[in-house]
Amino acid sequence: MASLSYEEAAHLLRRAGFGGTPDEIEALSSRGREGAVDFLINYAQIDNRAMEDLLAASFDFTDPKDVNNGEIRRWWFTRMFNTKRQFEEKMTLFWHNHFATSSSKVQDFFMFNQNNLLRANVVGKFDDLLLRVSQDAAMLIWLDNITNVLGSANENFGRELQELFTMGINDVVTGDPNYTEQDVKEVARCFTGWSYQRRPPFPFQLNANQHDNGSKTIFANTPWQTSGNLDGDDVISVIAGRPATARYLTWKLFNFFVYPVTGTSADKATIDKFSKIYLNNNHSIKELVRAIFTSDEFFSERALFSLVKQPVEIVVGAVRMLGGTYNPGTPGNRGGGVSVPPTSSRNMGQDLFGPPDVAGWDFNLGWVNTASMLERFNYTNAFVTNRNANGLGAIVTVNQLRVYTRSSTKKTVKQFFSALGPLSPGSATRKKLQAYLETGDNGQSVGFTNDDATIDKKVRGLVHQIMCLPEFQLN
Repeated sequence: MASLSYEEAAHLLRRAGFGGTPDEIEALSSRGREGAVDFLINYAQIDNRAMEDLLAASFDFTDPKDVNNGEIRRWWFTRMFNTKRQFEEKMTLFWHNHFATSSSKVQDFFMFNQNNLLRANVVGKFDDLLLRVSQDAAMLIWLDNITNVLGSANENFGRELQELFTMGINDVVTGDPNYTEQDVKEVARCFTGWSYQRRPPFPFQLNANQHDNGSKTIFANTPWQTSGNLDGDDVISVIAGRPATARYLTWKLFNFFVYPVTGTSADKATIDKFSKIYLNNNHSIKELVRAIFTSDEFFSERALFSLVKQPVEIVVGAVRMLGGTYNPGTPGNRGGGVSVPPTSSRNMGQDLFGPPDVAGWDFNLGWVNTASMLERFNYTNAFVTNRNANGLGAIVTVNQLRVYTRSSTKKTVKQFFSALGPLSPGSATRKKLQAYLETGDNGQSVGFTNDDATIDKKVRGLVHQIMCLPEFQLN
């Protein structure tokens, strides 16, 4: 079994989750590479009752009318802040971006249901996930399949199914076209009549009199040509088994979890290599991500800190790395900054349940502009200075900060660099931060003491400054 260093374990937990405290990273490191990955992806074994109890006490979604955008965003952030199963939430975020639907068009209750559907199927067989998403009310509404009927086919879903959810316009390895305009038309016919019942729990419904039962041919003159009285299930089965789908999913997983993939022959070979894991393991997402997370590519120098942190990673990671807490309050008590995390994430460019379009968010440099960077700095300031006595919102206490505070400024700065990364800024940055701890409000030099007053003021300021460094923006 391959060993797993502290730095590698921190990298794994930031990517497969949102980061953790030094104790959590040490525990993960002790499992070795394969053991750590198995622990994260086989999350059903991890007791998550504390989070479930918090959710039950904090949210009431029994009546669909009480499900609104603000509540479901707070609900999902509560999960990400408090879950013991970090990969479950991170993979749900991946699929939320992949099957990008938005409350700008879809009712919040349907968005909430879809989020739970994604979570329940994050590492199963891709065919099953794809079918369930395709039959879910959120997607049926989002891409207009509820208007896709016999004699008047709506091609929106049929097109995006192929272009964005499975194969891509062209094979990401060979460059060959994956489908034609005729395929879009034929696939759309296969999904005619797919709708949902207009009463809770709003299950899938096939309106038989609106379904096209005529003969159809998809992917004509290719090895995947299929003809007959096809329906959506048939299409999904064919597409999920195509090598182009395996490569496209691998490509998206690499870009999300590993590093930005280029069009070089070496990168194409890498994508092709991992795509075979999917094809050889009955289209298992779990086996594909296991292979990726245990690979040398994932732990390569190229992968380390090669991605710009998503806003959600900034918001959640800042809290989890320091061992902070998030309390969402109750439906009648949402004060005390409980809405700061979802609002800040939205202002940084990542509004949960509201991707900009069907293609999802634009990652890495797409997160970087003057306004969004300022929002990052504002959020970390709001977090580290939140001293709400009622315990609501995202909070880090003096006692939690004391864990990393040492008797000298040099050691204190070093400890926080380790806890928040580990980060490796230059010596000039270290010295400036040490000087900050040794300087009073009047600009005069002062002795550093690690008492409560110093931690509550100067150390909080130190943490904010570290979180504003360029190095902290990278994952």
